Amino acid sequence: MNTPDFEVGLSVRARRDLREIARYYADTVSESVANKNYDRLIEAMESLGTRPERYPPEPLLAQFGNYRVLRLRKLPYEIFYKISGNAVIVVRIIHSKRNLKRIFGRFKP
Repeated sequence: MNTPDFEVGLSVRARRDLREIARYYADTVSESVANKNYDRLIEAMESLGTRPERYPPEPLLAQFGNYRVLRLRKLPYEIFYKISGNAVIVVRIIHSKRNLKRIFGRFKP
């Protein structure tokens, strides 16, 4: 296993997104599915510790700095993050069907 080059952290908003996603699946599908999807999201975020620059910059956030997006294949979510020094900060976890222009129109780094 590779040793991460970057420390990965979550913003307060990203932690809330993660809780809301888990609660949604627990309420609408099952606790088991909620746990499985939670684990997938955590694993995807942890993977950002190694070569986080491999994912593309997010044009909607370019004016704020080096924000990038990890689009998940097995879940309909996108993980938005920034690279700052030797840290990766996940700022949002958003369903891929949401209106990103509206969400990021109110974005405050």
